[in-house]
Amino acid sequence: MPITFTYDAPPEIRRVLDAVLPGWSHAPHMDAPIRAVIDGDGYRVTGGGADVPAADAWEAAHWIIAAMLGAAVEAVPGRVVLHAAGLRGSKATTVIAGAGHAGKSSVALHLAARGQRLLGDDRLVLDTKVAPPTVASIGLARKVRIPLPQDFDDDAVAYAHAAARPGGGGADLLAWDPAIDPPAGTADPIDHIVILCRDSSARGVRCDPLPPVEATAMLLPLCGRHAGDTQALVIAITALVHRVPVTRLTAPNSAMAAWRLIEGESP
Repeated sequence: MPITFTYDAPPEIRRVLDAVLPGWSHAPHMDAPIRAVIDGDGYRVTGGGADVPAADAWEAAHWIIAAMLGAAVEAVPGRVVLHAAGLRGSKATTVIAGAGHAGKSSVALHLAARGQRLLGDDRLVLDTKVAPPTVASIGLARKVRIPLPQDFDDDAVAYAHAAARPGGGGADLLAWDPAIDPPAGTADPIDHIVILCRDSSARGVRCDPLPPVEATAMLLPLCGRHAGDTQALVIAITALVHRVPVTRLTAPNSAMAAWRLIEGESP
């Protein structure tokens, strides 16, 4: 699933894109369909389904990425952007889905701190039409919230301090590591889908296999842009959960969730 994009943006936005898209093949071009222009005290991003204002270069870069990714996904039937991280195995990837603040990036950082290979920590592209279904990296730099969450273990704290680079929007970027981070477009078969649920009152980690109806209901709100209309999305996710097992993973913190994903048991 090769991903190559062109865009037109002022130099300060290009610098942000260089920082957050280390795995993408991208280049500025005056005739690109996706553009960011100075608009008053901020910017306006247009093209690829976007026509939005942005207060600063980081927000403008966010909308450019969303427009570029959306245009690529919507062009191919069966593709869906899912809010998820990915843990790569030897032959397939476990998709770690979750809503905002569910802990996807934190779990991914704990996995990376233990030398695990990832497919991303925030958004991935599902291809539901192929057999078997696949998931692909979009090549974004991984990130960590600042200040660090209180539930990080010692290994994750040390890794974050060593790898963090200044970012924006309340998060630092993590240095690109070819041993952990694949280029954009790297695709693997889906081994399993895990939906993260953070519960600080939980005494341990619990894994509950989900029936297809419940799995579909939990995954649909986690989907971003997609090919086709809403009905096409429902059909795609429904078909996916009948082909790939889905589990709800409830854990009190990111470290314990990561251990369960690596070893199949809490530490």
